[in-house]
Amino acid sequence: MPLSLPFLRGLSRRVAGALGLLVAAYGSARAQAPELHCLMQPIEPAQRAHQAALVVEAQVLDAQGFWNASHTRLFTRHRLRVFSLLKGQVADTTGLVLVTEGGRLGLDQQVLTNTLQLAPGQQGVFFLTRAPWSGLPAAAAYTPYASQQGFIEFNPAERTAAEPFRTYPALDAAFFKQITNLTGQPRQLLQANPALAPMAPAPGQRNMAPTISGFSPQRLPAGTGAVLTITGDGFGNSRGAGFVEFRNADDGGSTRVKARAADYLSWTNNRIDVRVPSAANGGSPVSNGHPAGSGTLRITTSDQSVVESASAVTIGYALTNVENTDGTLLQRPNHIALNATGGISFRFGPNFTTSAAASWQRALATWRCQTGMNWDVAAANPSNAIADDGQNVVAFDAGADLPAQVLGRTTSYYRGCYAPSGEVVFWVKEIDMQFDDATNFQFGPALAVGALGQIDFESVAVHELGHAQQLTHLILPGAVMHYAVARGQNTRTLSTSSDVAGGRQVLRVRSFRQLGCGGPALLPAPLTSFAAQYAAGTGTTLSWATRDECFLSSFAVERSLAGDTAAWTRLATVAARPPAAQYQYVDAQTPGGLHYYRLRLLRPDGTLDNVAPALITTEGASATASIFPNPVTDDVLRLQYPAAADGAVVFRIYDRLGRRLSTTSTTLSAGLSVVPLNVASLIPGLYILRWQDAQGKTGSRRFVRY
Repeated sequence: MPLSLPFLRGLSRRVAGALGLLVAAYGSARAQAPELHCLMQPIEPAQRAHQAALVVEAQVLDAQGFWNASHTRLFTRHRLRVFSLLKGQVADTTGLVLVTEGGRLGLDQQVLTNTLQLAPGQQGVFFLTRAPWSGLPAAAAYTPYASQQGFIEFNPAERTAAEPFRTYPALDAAFFKQITNLTGQPRQLLQANPALAPMAPAPGQRNMAPTISGFSPQRLPAGTGAVLTITGDGFGNSRGAGFVEFRNADDGGSTRVKARAADYLSWTNNRIDVRVPSAANGGSPVSNGHPAGSGTLRITTSDQSVVESASAVTIGYALTNVENTDGTLLQRPNHIALNATGGISFRFGPNFTTSAAASWQRALATWRCQTGMNWDVAAANPSNAIADDGQNVVAFDAGADLPAQVLGRTTSYYRGCYAPSGEVVFWVKEIDMQFDDATNFQFGPALAVGALGQIDFESVAVHELGHAQQLTHLILPGAVMHYAVARGQNTRTLSTSSDVAGGRQVLRVRSFRQLGCGGPALLPAPLTSFAAQYAAGTGTTLSWATRDECFLSSFAVERSLAGDTAAWTRLATVAARPPAAQYQYVDAQTPGGLHYYRLRLLRPDGTLDNVAPALITTEGASATASIFPNPVTDDVLRLQYPAAADGAVVFRIYDRLGRRLSTTSTTLSAGLSVVPLNVASLIPGLYILRWQDAQGKTGSRRFVRY
């Protein structure tokens, strides 16, 4: 229940001394830091201790995603091993269950900003309260109070601890004493915490103390596979138990995050090549789900010698990464077209006010007109529900929908699918945003005033839309995706070298491309449609339309030189006609056979965005399966294949004696497609390609491999 003013005054008198000791002993609460981390306000330790029904020192044993009863939200169930009680009582010290919002189950994932994600192996002090959500199993009794702020995480190796707004320099008796002074219950040790046992000296002789002479590049992104090269001496001839740490972008660098094992490309005594990591969905026992941020680097060698760089690396932008189903691989999710105009439509809930809607739409236009992100606002939604329901909802909360002191958050819903290559592709199937209805927001267009305690809503909306565009936090003041914001701060303008560069990377590398499954690629804004059609005697007609033209100079129309997308020739350049227009171009000289056409948008900065190519054949409905070229002169056989319906088709290659040499299965859409098949392993000779579709229809073609 909410705290009353008389209670707080009484509590203040009783624990003033404890709070004073806490600040003195653990004074790195970073009072100089901005007031808000993303959209979280700090919670006073006294309030947290009072609201928690159970406070335990514990370790996370496992993580298991599950759906609620209505199959609209994913949660994660964790079991805790309890080492000590700091408030309340618990019967099960090896299986205490707590639940966190979001999670992963099969090929479905849900990630919520400003929301605690836990992974097996993490340990610390948990401030637990009864789980408030309906539709959960009876065993799902507890959740951390205030989500992220309900967990003080231990770093056993350094004997320190941290939470979003505070750091603790020593895990000792004084640390636990400050907590018990607030809970009013002496600490009850149930079992020893092995990670906090006295540390024995490391066996063996240490190598020469490591040194860092430099690193390059000085500025690079996180979560894109970008490689940082660190040079120096004394790193050891192999990584062993060594690791590289970056500053944690989610807390401004107060803690560090480690690169994953798969991120290390090489490790020698004088050089380390490591990919810069970004946030992992659901957390990780290695990175804990936080992105690398700007700041100094730290190397720990296999013999546990430590060295920190003298200078700082700059992380210009960080892309959201999603783990595959077994948690071994990070992938960048892409957007797909979710509406009839090639983009993504948001819908305001009935409690979203007119002033909030106007501010939020200004924020949307900021991203749309600087990155080409194709999203818009559609008709209002009948409900304020934040759920996996196929609607991208923007709404205020009702009461305590959001965790305590969380002023807003974005939920990204991901779905995975298997591309013909066998790769799992994760795409964004829905995005919801929810804001606290009791917060003192300034909705603009006037600027927020710090003296009035105002938080600028447009700045908040621009930041949260950055998360929707699949960007994560930075330590980069001035950038929209910087991890913190203060009351009265107005950051409504995107940083060209950071926010815009990251947003453009997401779209150009992933979302504007057809990745093999998941759905149609986004059309680059301001496009709302693109089509190509061939008619005998007329040629190929390309038609497209726009809306609210911005970030656009002209269009380029191109045709492939052959029946693939390896090379293109430009047919025409078409000038833009703002604010909106219907466009058409006719290629009267369409070559015979099969070709691709594409439309390209020339941006004011000189870059070009491609629309997914359209396949055209002059053979029309009479098109038949054919191999081109035949004989096959390179390592890829290309088959023109007219699929009668959507579904999987199995292709098998046999030699002249009827021996099967390879089998490939791929999912095709109804219509004419070009299917590439790898024949690199085939020696020169005669072969037979046979296929069978999902309806049982079969066919074959002979080909020669040169």
